[in-house]
Amino acid sequence: VSTGPPAKMLRGSCIRTVRAGADAVRRAAAGTARRMHDGSEPIPANDPRKQGPQGAGDKPYEAPRFKQDGPPPGGFPDVQYERQSTQTPNVPSVVIIGLSVAMMSYGAYGVYETNRERRALKQEKWFIRSTLVPLLQSEEDVEFLERQKKKQAAEAEIMKDVPGWKVGESVYHTKRWVPPPLNDQNFNGRWGPAE
Repeated sequence: VSTGPPAKMLRGSCIRTVRAGADAVRRAAAGTARRMHDGSEPIPANDPRKQGPQGAGDKPYEAPRFKQDGPPPGGFPDVQYERQSTQTPNVPSVVIIGLSVAMMSYGAYGVYETNRERRALKQEKWFIRSTLVPLLQSEEDVEFLERQKKKQAAEAEIMKDVPGWKVGESVYHTKRWVPPPLNDQNFNGRWGPAE
């Protein structure tokens, strides 16, 4: 161990520190008032235990007593683990099945009524169209005959110099009426020559 002047100074400083600590402990044990090391004043009257900031009051600092958690007076209530019949309505299975059948029957009746209404509307639409078909067809026939006349007139004018040419004769070897071929349509999509 070194015995030079620095070692002696360090040893003396340690001894003084230990003695000061022992004196402070003795003063605290004897009830001597302690002060804050930063020079702040103790709390005078608002401290019920008169300890001041960090125990710098009239008596030594006392740690607050802890309070152990425990049951309330009379103990805890019993844990409800059984099923409560008052919370769940007691509905018989017959009622549930009856309500289900009634709802499904009502839904099936609604589907049946809707399908019947749709069929009636569809039949009415078909009846209206079938009523208009003869009128539309007659108008189309009249227009077709007028254009056939114009076509035959134009054909007679064009083929007047050809001997033995029969205007309006069908190009098909059959007695059944055949609609005019597509090449007889003009650019307007109608039968006969362009006007």
